[in-house]
Amino acid sequence: MARRQGRGFATIEYPTGMNQNGDPSQAWIKLKPDGRVDVFAGTVDIGQGSKTVHTQIVADAIGVPYDWVTMDNSNTDSSAVCTGTFASRGTFIGGNAVRYAAEKAKERILEIASKELEISADDLEVVDGEVLAKGAPDRKISIPDVAGAATYVYGELITGNGTALKPLAELNDDDGSVTAEPHSAISYSACVIDVEVDDETGEVTVLKMTQVY
Repeated sequence: MARRQGRGFATIEYPTGMNQNGDPSQAWIKLKPDGRVDVFAGTVDIGQGSKTVHTQIVADAIGVPYDWVTMDNSNTDSSAVCTGTFASRGTFIGGNAVRYAAEKAKERILEIASKELEISADDLEVVDGEVLAKGAPDRKISIPDVAGAATYVYGELITGNGTALKPLAELNDDDGSVTAEPHSAISYSACVIDVEVDDETGEVTVLKMTQVY
């Protein structure tokens, strides 16, 4: 009877989403008159943290505090389209959808602020919930004031919508090549395990396991 030790290892290459099979995620954003941001998306959070991640992405893309953003993914029937929560697509594909929507909303914020400050939108930036003149930060207007002006002065709802969708790649039947990379993002992982085995009873004891992703 003896106890023998061995080591096993494995690696994987893992594509994100179904990028050549029509795999869209969409998002829609609106600003309330008080400057708070509502985000509507169909990506369902099943514990992977997509609701938090999407909120962070929107706050960063617009330039507002995290707690100004409310993420609503409670009803996939009335929300923007999402192919689903699978294939590690929530952050990369769903996250890009909310980012694109946030960037469009930010463009409109700057356009309204430009009217209020009488400064070109190209010369403005958003920092911590305020629109500032580049190089002259004392000339500024808060995003709540911008949203209020949009609502009560210009009669406008500041919105933005975005879709993350990689175009379908065309296949060359002659050589099997495609016109685009099959996946937008690829993840890699490796695992190494050291074990001890009792060669009489077959009992296996895991001594050490190391994983990277």
